[in-house]
Order: sequence, then C-alpha cells, then structure tokens
Amino acid sequence: MAAAHVLRDVFNAYRAHHGEEDDGFTFEDEHGPISRLDVLVYRPTPTAALTSFATIGMAASEMPAAPGPGGGGRAELQLRRRGRLTRSDESAIALRMANLAIHPFLTGMQLNWGHMIGFDEDFPTFPGCRAVFLAGPLSAEGLDSVRTGAGAVRVINVVPITDAERQRGRTLPAVEFAQSLLEHVDVFAERLR
Repeated sequence: MAAAHVLRDVFNAYRAHHGEEDDGFTFEDEHGPISRLDVLVYRPTPTAALTSFATIGMAASEMPAAPGPGGGGRAELQLRRRGRLTRSDESAIALRMANLAIHPFLTGMQLNWGHMIGFDEDFPTFPGCRAVFLAGPLSAEGLDSVRTGAGAVRVINVVPITDAERQRGRTLPAVEFAQSLLEHVDVFAERLR
C-alpha cells in the first residue's frame, strides 16, 4: 500500500477521534529520512483543557526492528500539554516532535512503548524535563493504534520526564513506571520545583 494511503487513514482516524485540527506545522526535507512530516495541533476546548499534538508522516515507512522484541512496524507520535500555549511554544513542541519522529530512521533504532529518550535540553514548555517516556494510551479513551490498509500504526504518547523520574523509570517495568507517573504527577503539565 502506498504511503499516501497509510497517512490518509491516520489523518481520518485523528479526525474521527480528535475532531478537526486547529493548526499545524509542516516540516519538509526532500533529502531527509521523512520527506514531509506534519504536526497537527488541537487546542483546548470548554470540555478539554489540553493542547494536543499529533504527527502524520512518520508512518510512511516502517521503523527499524531494533532493539528488542515487537519492533519495527509503523508509528506516529502524540503529546498532550495542559492549557493553552503561545504559537511560539506550539512551534517549539512541534519541532521537537518532528525531530523525535525522524530519530528511528537516523539511528536505526525503533521507538516503542516503554522506551526513554534523553535530550541535551529541556523539552519545550516542560522545564526540568530533559527526557521523554514513550507510552501507550494514557487514558481509557486514548488511541493505541490506527488501523490502515497496510496494518496497524502504533500511536506512541510522548511524556516529558525529569531526570529523577527517568532514573526511577530505569528500575521499574514500563507499565509499572507509567502507572506510577499517572498516579503521582500531572504528566500533562510542567513539574513543580
């Protein structure tokens, strides 16, 4: 199945789940591992106090199968941030999401639920969070995958974490770590110092 059909299926699933996007950012690089990646933005509504970001373009190709079991396949990323953000903050988050989306194609290593990725600087709008935890659905309503004509596209939730959280995450099974985060901190907001 052509990549365009897979991405169309993802886009339609996002529309059915989130509604129409409020804005978006497009990143194009004809020589890059992903020639075009869009990051859609869904701003808070009276019933949802979160700004949501979702990539479309990463699933155009299958990820490498390393490391570990269950690898490869197609995936897209999403992130939710409590509250309304400035356009500049949205842009910074979209750029970080785009860079994370090309990570497996540059490094030869997949992204999957349970992985942690570190950065040299804080994740935009999450001061003190210099890493991310990649998770499955964070609520009963969350997407775990999108069905396409080429098979399932895994939806990976990007959760910014602090250095202390990352250290704790290294000592726990991924599911237990995700549950402890959800129980003890608001993963959608900056951490109180």
